[in-house]
Amino acid sequence: MQFKDIIGQDAAVAKLRAAIDRNKLPHALLITGPAGTAGLPLAHAAAQYIICQHKHDGEPCGECPECIQAQKIGHPDLHWVYPVINKNTGDKDPSISDDYLPQWREEYGKNPNLTLPQWVRAMTSAKENNKQPQIFVSEASAIINTLSTKPYESDYRVMIIWLPELFSEKTANKLLKIIEEPYEKTFFLLVSNEPDNIIGTIQSRVQRLQLAPIDGQGNFVQPGVKVPDETDREKFLDLFIRMMRLSYMRNLSGMREWSLEMAKLKREQAKNFLQYAQTMIRENYIMNLREPALNYMKDDEKAFSERFSPYVNMRNVEGIMHELELAENDIGQNASAKMVFFDLSLKLIMLLKAGNQ
Repeated sequence: MQFKDIIGQDAAVAKLRAAIDRNKLPHALLITGPAGTAGLPLAHAAAQYIICQHKHDGEPCGECPECIQAQKIGHPDLHWVYPVINKNTGDKDPSISDDYLPQWREEYGKNPNLTLPQWVRAMTSAKENNKQPQIFVSEASAIINTLSTKPYESDYRVMIIWLPELFSEKTANKLLKIIEEPYEKTFFLLVSNEPDNIIGTIQSRVQRLQLAPIDGQGNFVQPGVKVPDETDREKFLDLFIRMMRLSYMRNLSGMREWSLEMAKLKREQAKNFLQYAQTMIRENYIMNLREPALNYMKDDEKAFSERFSPYVNMRNVEGIMHELELAENDIGQNASAKMVFFDLSLKLIMLLKAGNQ
């Protein structure tokens, strides 16, 4: 698969190619878009470009042994994970992707824009058509075992995971550490049609490449959580700025008023704000590192971040992210929003002080 084979995603292809060329590719990238927007073949092309030994003119050569094996889904350092129907019974571990590799090669070879219903039909017999596809925890064990060995032929290893929204909860939890801290020269390319259904702890550990409708252009979003519409984005930016300013100034009465305002949000909107806040913290940290090519903020976000980013640094970024994640989890567990947000703003006082030392 080559980038020139990807239809309708010129901007996304350009961003992905440039990230690989500059050695700036995120170690875990979530490619998102509705079925039919070329997410899976784009991941395949990117993986082949990474492992190709003779890439030129922004394309994998298509002729070296690495490319030939990658094209045939047979390269030992390019791994594929996809939902499967469990054909095992009793005490045997549930099925994994390798159990269906011949069917996958055939179906994907016929149609790189394969949809889940098409794949399910290829896997199942008439008597199995009520079974639901899933990426089982046994797959997580297989992934960890596979990546614990050295690469066979390439300097790099790439793991393409199609439809991570079908992770079981146990699968997602088992993969958290290796996705957040993969082995050297290992890349995860996750391809999702419904990214909001991916468990939040996975979403917060990846960056997102959002594919556009076929007549539009894709764009990087950092990191991978639900992208707010423009109205919500502007509201969330205002709430984020006020939260940070009130905590920095140790304005307790203002923090209480802000917390009461946050408590009026619906639970999902409050969670979305906390995900947006995590995005903004990561963006400010990157801005503070003087890596403008990796920043993906709008002008109003940049205007605030140019002044705020010096306060987000190695001394406090992990702590801030941790508190935002805890708050998101607490809101998801129906804790009192007023107490969660006031407690968060109190903790930010000390964290912002630590960043200003």
